[in-house]
Amino acid sequence: MSACSPGGAGRDETAAGIARAAGLEGATSGGAGFDLQTWRRDDGRPGPLFVYVEGDGLAYLDARTPSSDPTPADPVALRLAAADPGPAVLYIARPCQFAAGRADPRCSVRAWTTGRFAADVVASVDDALTRARLRHPERALVLVGYSGGGVIAALVAARRSDVARLVTVAAPLDVADWTRRIGVSPLDGAPLPLDRIDRLSRVRTVAFAGRQDRVVPVASVASAVDRLGASATLIVEPDFDHRCCWARDWPRLRTTALAAR
Repeated sequence: MSACSPGGAGRDETAAGIARAAGLEGATSGGAGFDLQTWRRDDGRPGPLFVYVEGDGLAYLDARTPSSDPTPADPVALRLAAADPGPAVLYIARPCQFAAGRADPRCSVRAWTTGRFAADVVASVDDALTRARLRHPERALVLVGYSGGGVIAALVAARRSDVARLVTVAAPLDVADWTRRIGVSPLDGAPLPLDRIDRLSRVRTVAFAGRQDRVVPVASVASAVDRLGASATLIVEPDFDHRCCWARDWPRLRTTALAAR
């Protein structure tokens, strides 16, 4: 099954409108692995580069039925990027999302279901980041991942030596605990963040969770933070669920993430 959907163009336009309103310029990163949709803004002021990795999107139609197009109906990570007041922002979509991914012949259902955290997926996001970073390598690097994008961001952080801070938003960093709790399909056996705990614990990590989140329960986020130890901080927003209200409050949460010790 290839990535195609009659609703995909509408979802593309929604995302493009969010990006345009925030002054983000779109491009396709076509290096190693998958072709990925990106949006970027850099106004030249000093400060860190915040990199946002999108969630799993419309990966499943229900608990057992994969979608034919994982492009998110509501791109939360893109909304976070659009709300970022900093000087440098890069958004990276997941494989097979949006027009750039939909046209990639390497896409298959595995890339957004059981293999969504696989090594080739992680390598593609890492490569897109490396290419974008060539413009201003002097900027400190902050990785932000929403939901499943937080798992990808953590795996990318574990591969690199230039990540100043990892910020996850409603992300199931303890994937094994999360799949058990909510009964989702098993993954393909690729290394997961806590399999790289020796490397990941060297990165300052701030993990946000919503007390009302039924998709990624707070307990699954807390178990990962506990295992990461002193390098990680858990921040629970009492009134938030999986989608609300991360983008609305992102300027405040961004400041909190940078200040966390």
